[in-house]
Amino acid sequence: MGRPPRISLGGYVYHVVCRGLQPKGIFRSNDDYEEFVTVLAEAVERFEPRVLSYCALPKHWHLVLTPRRDGDLSKLIAWMTVTHSARWHTHPRRASTGGLYERRFRSFPVQDDASLLEVMRFIESHPKRSGFCDSVFEWKWSSAARRSIAASTDKPKPMDTIVSSPPLALPSDWLRVLDEELPNEIRAKVIRSIERGCPYGDDAWIVRTAKKMALESTIRPRGRPKTPAQ
Repeated sequence: MGRPPRISLGGYVYHVVCRGLQPKGIFRSNDDYEEFVTVLAEAVERFEPRVLSYCALPKHWHLVLTPRRDGDLSKLIAWMTVTHSARWHTHPRRASTGGLYERRFRSFPVQDDASLLEVMRFIESHPKRSGFCDSVFEWKWSSAARRSIAASTDKPKPMDTIVSSPPLALPSDWLRVLDEELPNEIRAKVIRSIERGCPYGDDAWIVRTAKKMALESTIRPRGRPKTPAQ
């Protein structure tokens, strides 16, 4: 039995995770990362979402965005993965075959308050947390670095302007916060939402959003109900 169609509503914030299938990773050089950012920039021009955060890592990437219209999320991610796969496989220096991505991306809606900043922190601190850099600013293929580059020049390049400001202003010491250790509670909550596809926010918002998007099953306890004591 196939999975039910994914409901995606315009105007909501979503965290998307796309994982690669290639054993050696989907990003193996600086050019690979820049090629992905190019595809992302083209997707922004084509579908006009608000991109709030992203990060490309060797075997997967994260994206936080607000699609403009209902149904745009699946269309945008499908276009990105198909376009990126086609360009990846036609590159002359690659001899790899097989699919580049898992067939179904993972996503969940995010409340646009402090919960959103927690998700963005999870994403943008990922490179340092995984040992790929000493400071998040050094990792060029994330919104943290791009945002800083755009703010530090009068004439930013198009690649540096694909990130929009979140609904809630970032703290003035955001880069310092990203370099600090991510609290285990936040990490566990975000990972749970990634694995189950459940909304991320306060309890009341989660219940309302799960009902609106037919995600009630993602917030129910797993396993069989316990048998009442006799």
